[in-house]
Amino acid sequence: MDKKRVITNVLAPIAGLAIFILIWYICAAAIGISIILPTPVETLREFFRLLSDGRFYLVVGHTLGRTLLSFLVAFILAAIFAWVASCSRFVRNLFSPFAIILRVIPTISVILLVLIFFRPIAPYVVTFLVVFPMLYKTVLDAIDRVDGGLLEMAKVYGFSPAKKAFCVYLPQMTPSLLTGIGVTLSFSVKLTIAAEVLSTMRDSIGESMQSASAYTETAKLLAWTLVAILLGFLLEGAVLLVKKLLVRHYYGE
Repeated sequence: MDKKRVITNVLAPIAGLAIFILIWYICAAAIGISIILPTPVETLREFFRLLSDGRFYLVVGHTLGRTLLSFLVAFILAAIFAWVASCSRFVRNLFSPFAIILRVIPTISVILLVLIFFRPIAPYVVTFLVVFPMLYKTVLDAIDRVDGGLLEMAKVYGFSPAKKAFCVYLPQMTPSLLTGIGVTLSFSVKLTIAAEVLSTMRDSIGESMQSASAYTETAKLLAWTLVAILLGFLLEGAVLLVKKLLVRHYYGE
């Protein structure tokens, strides 16, 4: 990696993070009341205290499981609907109003409505309803961007549906599809936690945040926030790593 890429891809993000922490420290020092705004050191101390608690991993595991299950169901159904819509203009236009409504409806409205009808499983339903239209559009756009010339070539050479899927569609769709999946997956973490807070889901990051807020344990609340950020970052990073490996496999980049 040359010097310019090191500065752009490594040093710049580190410098941005350092500036953010410095501003946080200055604000916390100016206020001088940790119950209002704890310092980064106090927050990190609370974060490592959470890591030493065995219940922490149970809580994170439950929230992660809810996120992944909701996302997986939403992705499978979005992929099916997008494929059907790509094959028929009538079906695409039929789905369009539903997809747009679900995409533009305020998230808080979705959460509150779901709490009325599906409170015991609110995190699953909320995450599904919000990410489904996003994933549907991601998959449909990826299908639409497949090179028509390659599809014509596959038709001329008599590719079977399976061979066409793995040799034409998958290589063409992979980069944009995985980028969309990574962003949506990290967003799913926030959705699940928000629904857990409002539904008071037991053994969850949302419930832990709500409890810290109720007892005005600001450092603990920020520590749980850091956990949520890291969880979303790791999930998105894992998807982007897969994308990098697959792109290198298909395109040698």
